[in-house]
Amino acid sequence: MNLHDEAMAFLSKFSTFIVSTAVGVIGKISYEIGMKRRMSLIQWFGIVGMSIFAGYITSVWCVSNGWEKQGQYIVPITTLLGEKILIYLTTHYKSILHKLLAVITPKR
Repeated sequence: MNLHDEAMAFLSKFSTFIVSTAVGVIGKISYEIGMKRRMSLIQWFGIVGMSIFAGYITSVWCVSNGWEKQGQYIVPITTLLGEKILIYLTTHYKSILHKLLAVITPKR
């Protein structure tokens, strides 16, 4: 197989998730513009980057768990909320890790 065939196979397999992520990013940008949130170009890149990252991670999770159909609506929602989810995780990571470790480790 040549590079063109490989690229087309990849795009045909993941086109739903690529389009879903793009729809989520467009929704996020539209929401921010509608709320009249003033941001610099670097802040825009940061928000779009976090949104794409959240959508990508969600699409990988959906594919690995066989949720291709559900991914059509889960991925855009996660992309739209990606910035807020990542902000929450980075501000509350210690308590989240403590709760996860309490579940995983045996009680004494």
